Amino acid sequence: MNEYLAHEGNTRSQLFTIRIISRWFNHTGKRISVNTNTSFFTNDRITLRPLTYDDKHWILALQQDALWLKYIGSKNVNNVDDACDYIGKTNAQREEWGYGLLAVELSETKQPLGVCGLFNRFAFECPDLGFAMLPEARRNGVCFEACQCVIAWSASQGYRFLTAMTHPENMASQKLLMRLGFEKQGLYFDKAFPGQHLYRLEISAPNSAAS
Repeated sequence: MNEYLAHEGNTRSQLFTIRIISRWFNHTGKRISVNTNTSFFTNDRITLRPLTYDDKHWILALQQDALWLKYIGSKNVNNVDDACDYIGKTNAQREEWGYGLLAVELSETKQPLGVCGLFNRFAFECPDLGFAMLPEARRNGVCFEACQCVIAWSASQGYRFLTAMTHPENMASQKLLMRLGFEKQGLYFDKAFPGQHLYRLEISAPNSAAS
C-alpha cells in the first residue's frame, strides 16, 4: 500500500502484543520479543490496537487527506457515519482473516497517528502490508516502527513473506519499504489497484536464543 495503512491468539477476540526487548529478527536487526496473549502491539513509543468507533473523526480526516486520495484513492468515507462503517468493515475483516488494519497511537498520550496492518489481497499465500499516517505523524519514524512491529508479529506466526504495493509516484512509501527490506517485484494490476508497484519481503524466523 503506501506510507499509510495480526493472527489472533487463542480466541477470535485476541490479537497480540509486540515489545522491542530481547529477541532478534534478521530482517530488522532490532531486539524484539513477541507476546501473543493480549490485544495490542507496542514498543516504547507507539501502540498498535484495533480500531474503535471513537476513532471515527481522525479516520475521516485521514481518508480526506490529499495524499490518501492521491495514492490510495477514495474509499467513499465522506462523513463520520461513513467512517463508522469503514471501522466496522475493517474490524469484521480482522475477525475473518485473523489479521487486519490497526490504529497507531502514541503509547504515552494516546494521540492517534495513523493506521498500519495486514490485508488479504486474495492473490498471494501471505498477507499484504498497508500503512497510512496522519500529516503530523509523517517523517518522524513512526510509520517505520509500526511496520517493524507488524513484520515481527508476522514472523512469529510463521509467515514466509509479505507483499506490499505502492502508487508509482509514491516515492516516500517506496523508500520506506526498501528500508524495511522489501524488494521490488514489478507491477501489480487488478480492478482496485491499477499499475501498483509490487514489493516482497522474505521473512526470517526469530532466533531461539534471547540475549
